[in-house]
Amino acid sequence: MRSGEMWRTHSCVPRRHSCRRPVQRGEDTSRRVSTRHALVRTPHYSRAALLLLLCAPLLAQTGGPGTAPLKLKSESRLVLVDAVVTAKKDAPVHGLTATDFHIFEDGKQQTVTAFQAHAGPATPGMPQQHFLLLFDGKSTDHPDDDLKSIQEPAARFIADNAGPNRLMSIAYYEFGCMTIATQFTADVGRLQRALGTLPSLLRRCGKVSDPDGDLQARYYTQLAKDLSHVPGHKVLALFAANAAPGANPARVASTFAVEGISRSIDPAIGSADPSSRASELSDLANAGNVPLPIDSSTRRDPFGMEAEFRKADVAVYPVEVQIGARSPGWALKLADATGGRELSRGNDVVAVFGLLAREQNEAYTLGYVPQESPEGSCHILKVTVDRRDAKVRGRNLYCNVRETSLAAANPLETELENLAASAQAGNAAASASVPYFYEANGVARVNLAVEIPTPALNPSEVNGKIHAEMDVLGLSYNLGDEVAARFGDTLRFEFGSRQQFDDFVQHPFHYERQFRIASGNYRFKLIYRTAKDRFGVLETPLAIGPFDARRLSLSAIALSRDAQPISPEAAQEEIEAGKRPLIFRGERIVVSGSDLLSKAGSAQAYFEIYQPPASGAQPVRLSMRLRVLDAQTNGQKWDSGDIDLSALAKSGNRAIPVALKLPVAALPPGIYRAELTVKDSAGGQAARSVQFRTE
Repeated sequence: MRSGEMWRTHSCVPRRHSCRRPVQRGEDTSRRVSTRHALVRTPHYSRAALLLLLCAPLLAQTGGPGTAPLKLKSESRLVLVDAVVTAKKDAPVHGLTATDFHIFEDGKQQTVTAFQAHAGPATPGMPQQHFLLLFDGKSTDHPDDDLKSIQEPAARFIADNAGPNRLMSIAYYEFGCMTIATQFTADVGRLQRALGTLPSLLRRCGKVSDPDGDLQARYYTQLAKDLSHVPGHKVLALFAANAAPGANPARVASTFAVEGISRSIDPAIGSADPSSRASELSDLANAGNVPLPIDSSTRRDPFGMEAEFRKADVAVYPVEVQIGARSPGWALKLADATGGRELSRGNDVVAVFGLLAREQNEAYTLGYVPQESPEGSCHILKVTVDRRDAKVRGRNLYCNVRETSLAAANPLETELENLAASAQAGNAAASASVPYFYEANGVARVNLAVEIPTPALNPSEVNGKIHAEMDVLGLSYNLGDEVAARFGDTLRFEFGSRQQFDDFVQHPFHYERQFRIASGNYRFKLIYRTAKDRFGVLETPLAIGPFDARRLSLSAIALSRDAQPISPEAAQEEIEAGKRPLIFRGERIVVSGSDLLSKAGSAQAYFEIYQPPASGAQPVRLSMRLRVLDAQTNGQKWDSGDIDLSALAKSGNRAIPVALKLPVAALPPGIYRAELTVKDSAGGQAARSVQFRTE
């Protein structure tokens, strides 16, 4: 199933205060719940209307006789190419017109049909810019100290530059955990608050061994795919040092191979002219006339990291994290491949941020209509300028990719979405959790759980029975603020008497829903309406890491306050109905919609371990360790020690379910973090963490 499609077989349960499973034989059915939902995914081509809107300000300020008014057919596509032109000492070159530029696609010159010289994001008519500040905690020996030295200048940069035409986002990477602290926004306060939370994020991800940076490269590749949903050119300011994703730091060279042509590339390419190296790569690719110069089979880019950033039109600018320390070689190569460059920090970090903003303010945007090409094909771009000694950096790859989109929302879903976007605040409280588990094809299955403390339903009497309804809409937004997944439910309740209804609304209501979505960073929003004037809106990050079936992996950790026996027959019925119950040793684990765990009740952590294929005749030994830490002080409160799971690994099941009781009874009220680590005898290691509260 492709990203964005939903299960169409969700069923609700007339249990006392929940909605999660089919009716069992002998169960009271006087309170009956039903659902309706529909979702269809249909492909469509790139949004021509949006491109026409993008063209309008460009065409209004074109320069020179080479840019006659452009008339686009409804199916036409305009490729926009941002270019930074500098002279000696990286001084920007001003006053260029369209006639000074030349665009080449696969070595063939194209006609520049749109042109614009940037004049700063505050100028009306300027294209919207997207800046991402990425702090790599894995790549520095002292992340807390390095981060503190950057936070204040970064906060000033945000205050001076964020706005309607320059949206910003903040992200953090730490040992197998990519966190989007805030998606692209012009809200300065929200950005600065997200920046202030970064130190605490250092401690929220379970640390895992990644000596060669392979895991780091996979997460960066996933980030690039996420950024491909953001329209236009993107700028990524990367604060990293010391480590190398996807390659051993001791390697002094890597090989770039295209159609049998091999070339040694020095990792320390930051000292060379980026534009000349980009030209060399373009010449190599053009000589072979290949669709994509870098792919997952090459030694230079084994995980496709550079290729994905190029396809997403992201220019990477590494910034020195430590005074006098060069950025790592892998970051310099990434900058070279994407049209960025290293920014030397020196003693003035504020100046570095200013240089980054000024360079984008003084860039140029060119546009051309590409030739017809097969869907999915990628093409090398090269921009030159008729100025001696001028250097050009910018977009160097364009891919003819068909866009896909969800079907239009039905009227009820549109109504709920408009309600959530209105100035009217929700007046119904609730909490939710979104743990996820991987399917065999690598797609994630999200187990949404919602707790509504007091469901204020609007009852009506029909034929002597009490009826009520609740509408639910779930939306997952990608980094481009597009809806990547959607589901809608209408829950219908039926009660045999008014007393049953009154009893029902006096207790919390538990709602569950499963849906599938591809790996990526999302913003999940849930809108629910229990009565005409009673609704609630929940919003939470949904970060699903990349899945690799060849290495030991973990699902997210689901908190549970309830486990019920389930027969094999009942479990099979749910599977056939399209739902996958979470089962461990004959018990169904019910996902909690709240992180609050009671000392008096049952508290468990459920997760799944995914084994890679066995590589030898010897059985693989598997072990796990769970530690509970104080979320504020990072002090250890409980340690399970190493627990041997080899018996579970012998079952031959690649997905191993595990449920472990949490020692909440021994913990004083507070906020805690459970850190899980699993290891196997083949050297595999994976880690996850989850935060919870006790009362």
